[in-house]
Amino acid sequence: MRPALLLCALLAAAPVAAEDLQVWIDHPVGDEFVHGVVSFVVAVSGEQTEGATVEFAVDGRSLGTMIRPPFKVDVDVGNDNVSHEFVAIARARGGLEARTTVLTPKLMVDEALQLNLQQFYITASNSSGRVLDLERDDFRVVEEGKEQQIVTFERGDVPLTSVLLLDCSLSMTGEPLEAALEGASLFLDGMNELDEAMVMLYSDSLLRASDFSASRDTLRDALAGVGASGGTAINDHLYLALKKLDPRQGRSVIVLFSDGSDVHSVLSMSEVAEKVRRSQALIYWIYLRLRPGESVDKVPTYMATWRNMEASQSEFRLLRKAVEESGGRVQVVDHLEELDDAFVGIMTELREQYVIGYYPSNSAKDGSWRDVKLRVKRSGVKVRAREGYAAYP
Repeated sequence: MRPALLLCALLAAAPVAAEDLQVWIDHPVGDEFVHGVVSFVVAVSGEQTEGATVEFAVDGRSLGTMIRPPFKVDVDVGNDNVSHEFVAIARARGGLEARTTVLTPKLMVDEALQLNLQQFYITASNSSGRVLDLERDDFRVVEEGKEQQIVTFERGDVPLTSVLLLDCSLSMTGEPLEAALEGASLFLDGMNELDEAMVMLYSDSLLRASDFSASRDTLRDALAGVGASGGTAINDHLYLALKKLDPRQGRSVIVLFSDGSDVHSVLSMSEVAEKVRRSQALIYWIYLRLRPGESVDKVPTYMATWRNMEASQSEFRLLRKAVEESGGRVQVVDHLEELDDAFVGIMTELREQYVIGYYPSNSAKDGSWRDVKLRVKRSGVKVRAREGYAAYP
């Protein structure tokens, strides 16, 4: 071990005391190169630990404060080959404070290493519902027919960044729009401290867009006072939502709500699908069906501004395919009273996903599509995730 790494390891191993309050970082340790989603685990001890809180910070950015153990958060530090500073600050009720720091190193190699971690967010289920007790060794990852080595594995709640993309076109006037906005508000209720979201309300133009925020109140304000108007331009606004998520780290999610099909977008769905392939965002489409009781596979018949009937039906199929390819799903809703459960169900599913990461054995970044199969060794368990990725630089 290099002297600098040894020093970091010794610093991580020693708790920092402020009289009778001590705090230390159990994970990560100082000689460990970290990337992607990292579990940040802190322990406290001493006579004044009763009621003590712990604030977490990484690279100068506060992640929030936990008020009770276990003191653990998951944070995405990105995939760049850089060092990271993890800081934990414990505070007792009487004002006593103690802090500790771990500095994780860059990965030092003789030649430059280009990191290309691929992460997949996985929903596992069987005939009884979602399966929540799988371990790393239960999964297999096969890319283009070649098995890959899993290097990161998390299960349970991982922070998420979401875009609520809600159709407010004229057909949503009255109760449909009220029900959709109420469902979206319930989705926001499920946010955790480290989550963030933005609200985008659209018709044939963008009606309103909030900034990304962790404040439920701020996001609910963005849902208030909107009226239904105009036509529907799903493609253009789905593309915009994907662009908004591009610079965000961690798990990205788009919850798209619409009661119809695209009739006004300038962009074609094939153009948007290419953007979906470049993104790691999961897309969930809550589709309020205009004709309840029809087959789930039935494609609606309609005319669009720029396309004839056949082309419009093709757009609908391509949207559904892009949603499924992203690792999300289409939630068909026939009645307004089902919308609350649809929005809440998506948040619950996101909270129960697994996260797997690996470095592809084929490191070429040639823009080609890489087909990825995720399999589980346990009998009767099915998994849903992205179907692959585009190997762009």
